[in-house]
Amino acid sequence: MPGAVDPKPLNMTERQTTIEEFTSFCHQEKERRMNSGEDFDEKAFEEAKELTLRKLQMLEDEGWV
Repeated sequence: MPGAVDPKPLNMTERQTTIEEFTSFCHQEKERRMNSGEDFDEKAFEEAKELTLRKLQMLEDEGWV
């Protein structure tokens, strides 16, 4: 039995941090909203994202996330 075989199932991915998950979600949500054909305030979206990222970073620094 070779030692280099990864025993994890194929659908298992590496764990992302909360900040990484949120950033990925924001990227996908921004693209979705921009392509929806509806009004989208990109500046407000980015401001809200940055505020949330700052708060998540504070929580991470304190050991909560």
